[in-house]
Order: sequence, then C-alpha cells, then structure tokens
Amino acid sequence: MSAGCTGALRGGVLHLTLDSRGSSVNVFSPAVALELEKELQSGLAAGARAVVLRSGKRGSFVNGVGLLLAASSHDEGAAMERARTLQRCYERLASAPVPTVAAISGNCYGCGLELALTCDYRLAADGYDTHFYMPELRDYAFIPLFGGTQRLPRLLGLRQGMRLLLGERIGAGEAARVGLVDRLAPKADLDRELRSFLRDLGARGWPKRTLAVPRPSAPEPLETLPGPERPLAEEALRLARLPSSPGYRLEDGLRRELEGFWRSVGSQQSTRAMSFFFVRQAAKAHAIGSASYARPERLTLAAQPRSPALRKLSKLLRERRLPGIELRARGPIAFAAKKVRGSFTCVLGPPGSGGECAACLLFPEEQIPVIELVPPSPSRPWRRGAALFQVLEQAGFAPVVTRARGRFVSERLITAFRDAVGGHPARDALLGFGFRLPRALRQRVAPGAEEGAADRLVQALARECVRALDEGELTHPSQADLLAHALFGFPVIHGGLLRYAAEGASPIAPAAARALGRAVRRSASGSEPQGP
Repeated sequence: MSAGCTGALRGGVLHLTLDSRGSSVNVFSPAVALELEKELQSGLAAGARAVVLRSGKRGSFVNGVGLLLAASSHDEGAAMERARTLQRCYERLASAPVPTVAAISGNCYGCGLELALTCDYRLAADGYDTHFYMPELRDYAFIPLFGGTQRLPRLLGLRQGMRLLLGERIGAGEAARVGLVDRLAPKADLDRELRSFLRDLGARGWPKRTLAVPRPSAPEPLETLPGPERPLAEEALRLARLPSSPGYRLEDGLRRELEGFWRSVGSQQSTRAMSFFFVRQAAKAHAIGSASYARPERLTLAAQPRSPALRKLSKLLRERRLPGIELRARGPIAFAAKKVRGSFTCVLGPPGSGGECAACLLFPEEQIPVIELVPPSPSRPWRRGAALFQVLEQAGFAPVVTRARGRFVSERLITAFRDAVGGHPARDALLGFGFRLPRALRQRVAPGAEEGAADRLVQALARECVRALDEGELTHPSQADLLAHALFGFPVIHGGLLRYAAEGASPIAPAAARALGRAVRRSASGSEPQGP
C-alpha cells in the first residue's frame, strides 16, 4: 500500500501524485519521499520526457513536514537521518534530466513550497484555497531546511524572496505576478492548462529552466518586525544573500541553510513556538470534537447582507469562495440577523439573539479575521457546528468557539486591551515584546516604549481569560491562548498567553497556573475531548 506517492507514465510524461494515506492533507514524510524518489527513477528509466508533480488531496498541495521533523529533533540522530532522506528526494527532483512541472492546487506551505521550487516550472489553480506560505520563521522560529532561503531569492530576487521567507501569505494571482508561478489556470481547469503547458514544452523540445543571476533588490527593513523575530530574520537574510555572492554554489548554500536550521530548532523560542501548533489543534478539538482539516465536499451558504457586519462577512465569503462551496439566497447554513427558517443559522449579534449560534466578526480588514462563535447549548464539543467551523477556517478566518453570555469574550478582551494600553505611549514596547496588533488596535496605541506596557497588557489579558475560564465562558485554556494570538498577535515564541503568565512573577501568575493545572486534570480524567 502506498504511503502517499504514486506514479503513472502517460504519453511520455511521468505524473507523480501526492496523496498521504490516512491524512486529510498531504504531509511530505520520509516514507512519501522514498516513494517519490523510486517512482521518479522508474519513470526516467522508462523514457519519461517530462515530470508532473501534483496533489490528490482537495485543498492541499503539501501542507508540510518541517514541524514534524523539528518536533522529533530531541533524537538528533534519527531526525538527521529523516532530514537526509527528505533532502535526497529534493535533490533528485531538482537534478532530473527532463523538465519538471509542479501543478499546484490547494495550500502550498513550508516544505511543500520548497518542493515546488525544486521543479523547473509551476502552474497554479487560480482560487482562494491555493495559497503559498513559508511558516518556518514566523510560526515555528526556525530556519527553513529544504532550500527556501536559497531558491526563493534565486527565483524572485532578494526583496520578494524575503517577503515570503518572513511569513507573508500570497494567493495564486500574486504568486504569478511576482514570478513564483509561471502560469495561472482558471479554478476548475488546471488539467486543461497543464495539457496546454506540456504541449508548449514539447514543441520547444522539452527544455529545462535556466535561472538568471538574481535581480538586485533590497528587502524591507527588519526593524518593522516584532522584536523577538528580528535575530532569526537577520540570519535568514544572510542566507538569502548568498545566491548573489561571487562564486556561489547551490550545494554550499543548502549546507549553510541546514546548519542554520539545526542551530535554531534547538532554541527555547522554537520549542515554544512549535508547541503553539498543538494549542491551535487543541482549541479546535475542544470546539468541534476534531482537529481534522476536512471540510464538506459540497455545501451551499446563504448570507443576508442586512447589517454592516453581515455585509462585510458576505463580501469576504464571496472573495474567498472555496471549490464546492456555493453562495446563494438560501442554503442549509445561513448568516443572518435572525433565525432563517429551514437553515442552520449563524446570527451576527449578541449571544442569546436566536439561531443555532451567535457570532462576532472582528477585524475584517485583516488577512485572517477573527470570528467568535457561540452555540446556544452548553454541551460540548459543538459537533453540529463542525461544517460551519471548517468552512470558515478554510476561507481564511480564525474561528473560536466560546460559551459567552451577554458579551462576546473577544469584546471583553478588547476592552481589557484598551484599559491597559489605550492612550499610553506603548506601541514600540508592544512591538518589542512581539505583539502583532491588527491595524484597528495599533492605531489606538500611541508611539513610544513606556516601561512595563507589555507586562501590563499581558496581565490584563490573562486576568480576563482566567475570569472567562472560571465563569465557563471559555472551556479550555487553549481557547484563551488562541484568542490572545488571533486578536492581538500574542507572540508564539512565548508558547501561549496563560503559560507565559503562569511562569512569571506577576499577581496573575498563580491564577494562570491554576487554570492550566485544572485543564491538565480534566484531560487526564477524560472528561473533555483530547487534542491531536
């Protein structure tokens, strides 16, 4: 049985399909890499004139493996052996004697983007769920390890390459504009565009791609980054400058990149940042009973734009339409100001205002808007809302399920934020600590680095989260940590808001530790759903 890569030679073209077994997304594990390498060698030996790499998963080209590899790095020998297996596969694909084409539909993240970069050419489906993202520096605090710091600046130049390395997500259209993607395909016509592209390649004699010397460009100033991210960004910048240095050899750059990975992945910051991935998964599991990525195959949504918030949500849903998800006047799931007969209704209004759940949309102008969902029933997890949660998550929202009463928990936290730092010269202090504030909140904080501003904000947010946990409006600390990150950009290098507060010496530390300890006891007793 395949671990996740199959090959088929058709018309002289070797089609390699990634389809990780037992997973809703593609994970480029060592077992999959070995299969890809074997299928590639067999196809080339059989006379393949070109290679196409594509995904068999809806919504996922490759979502990564770097985190899993990094998380296992406590056993350095085993981790290095897995890394060598993966690197050998990347090298074999990059050095294939025939043109290689990545046909990308779905999320292309981390090592998945690095895998696509080993190909000569890239095609992408022009839809919202095709995104390109390098999470290593921003989300996990380690240097990429499969060529991202070397191949991105060689292909795009230093400025655009660093933009991606520093964690900016871009869609298929923007990827084509900057040169990451060679050709866009209409949403449902990737196969047709691929056939056309292959015909063009064949007519030109199946050429490999030759990269020019990187275009001279300057990256954005690193001083604009949150303080804790700057040292790692400076190291990534040093690596990204290597391709334009005299006498550069790719293999030397890849070796130095790997050395940077092993140095950074062992740091306390990286360990805590990686742990936040599991905070997200735990929050989702406690919300809907599963951390699965899969959304419904087909679903019709209705959005009634009868209020400013509903109009903003409706606009975002139209712009971020996913394959198989339709927007109509009526549907089995409706977003409205009051209950819609015959529909599972998400009411954008205060808790208790009717419908199957109440919702609050925050910061719709941000790339990842927060949406707090409040079911009417106290039972948990909220399995009935799983389809709604999954669609919102994959349309680029940050959904959080709470049991708020009267006011949304997010509104309480924003009030705590304003009370703690509103009007104070604290913007530089918060950036130095690592907060990534949304624009609407950043504009409310005066420039400056008032001493103690960051600690004051941490204590205010932690105090409000502990209160919400004590009152049952939050049912697990992971929800508090997720809200603090989604609303205020609380830095992942601290692991999570409550953990950071519990480890400090502030007055809120004992209460935060108590909240965390209570969650551990409940999970051990099996009274709440477990994380992944």
